[in-house]
Amino acid sequence: MKSRKRLSSVLLALGVMISLLALGQEGLAASKAVELKLWSGWPSKMDPAKPALQMLIDMINEKGKPVNISVKYVGGPEVFSPFQGCESVQKGIVDMAYTAAAYNTGVIPEVDAMKLMETLPWDDRKNGAFDLLNKWHNEKNLEYLARAAAGQGFQGYLNEDITKPDLKGITMRVAPIYVPLINALGAKAVATDGGEVYTALERGTVQGFWWGGREIRTWGWNEVCKYIWGPPFWTVDVYVLMNKKKWDSLNAAQKKTLTELFKQYEKKTYEAEVSLQGEITKDLLAKGMKEIKFSPEDEKWYINMAYTEGWKAALQKSPRVEDLKKIVAKHR
Repeated sequence: MKSRKRLSSVLLALGVMISLLALGQEGLAASKAVELKLWSGWPSKMDPAKPALQMLIDMINEKGKPVNISVKYVGGPEVFSPFQGCESVQKGIVDMAYTAAAYNTGVIPEVDAMKLMETLPWDDRKNGAFDLLNKWHNEKNLEYLARAAAGQGFQGYLNEDITKPDLKGITMRVAPIYVPLINALGAKAVATDGGEVYTALERGTVQGFWWGGREIRTWGWNEVCKYIWGPPFWTVDVYVLMNKKKWDSLNAAQKKTLTELFKQYEKKTYEAEVSLQGEITKDLLAKGMKEIKFSPEDEKWYINMAYTEGWKAALQKSPRVEDLKKIVAKHR
């Protein structure tokens, strides 16, 4: 009698488990397909963190299949200005953005400090930096997803043979991100869009510029610029974000898939970019550019200056970045 009751209990439990599994599979199969609309701050062929944009699209479309999630690239600056990208994600006009922190400081002042992070993305997920950045994004209806350009720094380019970090008498093309360098180096500043750099160099309106990384060939700037100037500094601040309501609407399996995907993405982009910087430099030199290297003393001064002035500017935008600085800064 006891054995029959025990057998009945086992069969009942087994039946419940089978029913639950069937319901789970049915629910997954019936879940609505999610297609994320992705916008980029740059034309796809002019990705400053190449190959990170295409890698992002490919990884989501490949790894998202089991959880019914995909991404559709809707365009870049031709859709709306890079400085409007963050607000467009906020409002849900697009779901995701592949963009630069420098474009987003009007919405999230704290992200000005992202270029100053001296830690690696996978360490940020353990040391609290990732959570802090996500908190600041969440306050603005945004979800911070991943850094996309940790394998490269910012680079100076000149048309003058100057072997020291001294730009007195030189006019540099700048975007807001580079303003902290101008006074320290004694340069004059001309603000232009990236698309105007070629003409400004060709006409001599400016004698140099700074850019994220060494991939300037897609813009043709190597044709009108002579020197790779000084060492790279800071970290290119390209990253990926999403509308928070859209993120919250995803199911648990989809969120887990994307989270694990972005962990892999950060490492893959880092490795690819580190490798590419050397290859690009060789090609630029082969095409006629020359590399100006500073003395060890001048290089140390230049890099320390860049971080010192960068943190001053970031703290002026938001005193809260002091919390991030404590975690990610080595040059203080």
